[in-house]
Amino acid sequence: VTTAPATRKGSKIQIDCHCLPRASILSLLHPPFGICRPTALPGIAPATMSSSATTIKSCLDILRRTDPRDIEKHLGDLTKVISNDDVVDELYQRVDVPLKVGEDSDADGRKFLLCEHNRDGDSHRSPWSNAYFPPLDDGFRPSQRLRSLELHANEVFDVYRGLYYGKSTSVSSVYLWDKDDAADAATNTAGFAGCFLIQNRVDDGNYWNSIHVIDAGKIVNGMCKYQLTTTILLSITPETMPSNNISGSLVRHNVRECKVTTSDTADADGNSDHIINIGKFIEDVESEMRSELDMLYIQKTKMVVEELRKDGPGEVTQGQEHTRVLNEAVLAMAMNRKCTT
Repeated sequence: VTTAPATRKGSKIQIDCHCLPRASILSLLHPPFGICRPTALPGIAPATMSSSATTIKSCLDILRRTDPRDIEKHLGDLTKVISNDDVVDELYQRVDVPLKVGEDSDADGRKFLLCEHNRDGDSHRSPWSNAYFPPLDDGFRPSQRLRSLELHANEVFDVYRGLYYGKSTSVSSVYLWDKDDAADAATNTAGFAGCFLIQNRVDDGNYWNSIHVIDAGKIVNGMCKYQLTTTILLSITPETMPSNNISGSLVRHNVRECKVTTSDTADADGNSDHIINIGKFIEDVESEMRSELDMLYIQKTKMVVEELRKDGPGEVTQGQEHTRVLNEAVLAMAMNRKCTT
């Protein structure tokens, strides 16, 4: 397709695009991400907020259309063409990638999960020893109140992980941090935020990641409002068909309000009511999402695959075998009737 050259009139550019296809016209109106960078005119501040939001939205749209197994690689490629460090940091916080495992040498090599919520620069904080690996002296750490609650939550969540996912293939970690608006962070009524992580990895092609980000509000009249955002990252590769893979992510947001005790006799390890409330909340949401993945997505995919036309005879499915047995029974009954008559 050939186009007439662009002509400039005053401060505007006119392009003769009557012979352009629709896709080319849209590409002129919205150039590909990372190719055109508008420059600010002297004395005029650029609209950094709107452009940053547009950049993040464009990146998220691209990642939704890529292979979930390669999301970490695609995310890294996108950040290479972004010059704004704040946008890069926010993008890393908005996009969940498969969890990685580290070892705490200060806690007898105990394993912990690496994510954006325990990262400071290139180092990650362990929930067991509260140390950074590689070492970082001035890294972010929770307050003493939350640190006690974090240790208690890790021990409880480790038991939950072993019961549901098995101890040999799974790892769990809990990280808590103080909210910026919590002026009374030292009191038992202050709100906080945190993440509860579980990784169950059989091999590179088969894994389950649960990422639960919790926002606990300030306790008012003995009640606390919990906002939970859960992301499930799933990858399944059948042993008989290694070239086939089912992978993706599922995100759900839920809100629940629960009763919390705030008396002065609360245990020294933090308020146990928070751990009980959050634990039940996570267990309910995980069970619901697991059922949704199994009954809606996996079973629907299985049904579609079984209905596909195959060039060869292929394997006989359970439904096909059941149909064959019914047909043979009907034919045998018809033959018996014919013989009797």
